[in-house]
Amino acid sequence: MRRRLVLVTALAALALGQPAPALARDCEDVCADKAVERCDDLDSVGCGAYIAGCLLGCSVGKLIRMMH
Repeated sequence: MRRRLVLVTALAALALGQPAPALARDCEDVCADKAVERCDDLDSVGCGAYIAGCLLGCSVGKLIRMMH
């Protein structure tokens, strides 16, 4: 239960901080594919942290590309 709460909290914080839904949709697709490849247990805390980090990195990368 605690692991899911951490995962949901991290993903909600990232989703609420997204500047545009289009960016979130693209990053979610990319990170979901990567998580399926790399995580043995998608409900684990480690996988939740991986997904949260992926979403954050993807979103920041897209924002940087948009600014240039």
